[in-house]
Amino acid sequence: MLGVDEFAFRKGCTYGTVLVDVEAGQVVDVLPGRTSETFAAWLAERPGAEIICRDRATAYTKAVKDAAPDAREVAERWHLLQNLSAAVEKTCHQYRNCLRKHSEEETEPSTQVPEPPPMLLPPAELPRTQIIERTRHRYEDIHRLLEKGWTISAIARRLNLDRKTVRRFRDTDLDQLPPA
Repeated sequence: MLGVDEFAFRKGCTYGTVLVDVEAGQVVDVLPGRTSETFAAWLAERPGAEIICRDRATAYTKAVKDAAPDAREVAERWHLLQNLSAAVEKTCHQYRNCLRKHSEEETEPSTQVPEPPPMLLPPAELPRTQIIERTRHRYEDIHRLLEKGWTISAIARRLNLDRKTVRRFRDTDLDQLPPA
């Protein structure tokens, strides 16, 4: 059983692929890069992998299909849970106003038990998750460049974003933006 995952030697610049013997819990090899060709060449030199546990990267899928077509591919739990939690967080954040409104509509005062006076709580702050932080940084970067007089097209090119995304960040308050 072979585990495959990518990692950064230097984030944004140099990546690699780590191969792990899942049953022994030991690193088997570290490959330069994260391309399907590199992984396929490694698999071709070392036939016999029966189960390959990987994330959802398409490069690894292609390599397995090319070099080890009989191997069974399975998704690892960590990436499945990470993807699920990110999707749930994004959806809840995106629909928070609707959920809050729906919740308030369903809450009707009971005639039998008097309700205690409402507690005044500070507004809820979103947790500092990676997706929320990325959205905050993107918002700050866009507004910093707008203050310097940059055009939407120039900002989009500089930050590698679509112009529509830049406009949305320009025209929407940070607390109203869904995580991106």
